[in-house]
Amino acid sequence: MRLQAALVAIALCLFAHVTYAQPSHSHVPSADDVVAATRATAAFQDVAVAEAAGYANTVEALGCFHNPEHGGMGLHYLREALLDDQLNVETPEALVYELGPGGEVVSLVAHEYVVPVAAWTSEEPPRIFGMDLHRHNVLPLWVLHTWLWKDNPAGFFEDYNPAVRLCPEGVKLFGAGG
Repeated sequence: MRLQAALVAIALCLFAHVTYAQPSHSHVPSADDVVAATRATAAFQDVAVAEAAGYANTVEALGCFHNPEHGGMGLHYLREALLDDQLNVETPEALVYELGPGGEVVSLVAHEYVVPVAAWTSEEPPRIFGMDLHRHNVLPLWVLHTWLWKDNPAGFFEDYNPAVRLCPEGVKLFGAGG
């Protein structure tokens, strides 16, 4: 119970910070959604626990994501079984981890909610946290990042985070060479 209380307190602190630090999106997620999402994924700070739950490292398939002008994103761990037309704040399709200077996983920084374009039949975009997902600029996906685990000065729902380190040298970059 102490762990749950601590997680709720952390989530509420994150929520309070998100409320005041969103220059680009005025939408603020509900406290209930933030608490549910952080509580459900707290154990995934340990990447081995995420892997045991079915999240797979995508470095070989996709590489590490960053944009030197906008900041880091990190390495995605994807749970393919969740790639459908359903979204749930407690079960993100992807977990995003910041990498250390040597390419090691440092910490869980964000969730990414993903719907394949082919699975979505509505004319309206999919929604979660009260926000529309947006089309990825390259991949055939609807996506939305939520920076639940590391503050994003650019905004809670932005793709890139200037507070996340860029992908280290020697780690395959998204879109770079295959």
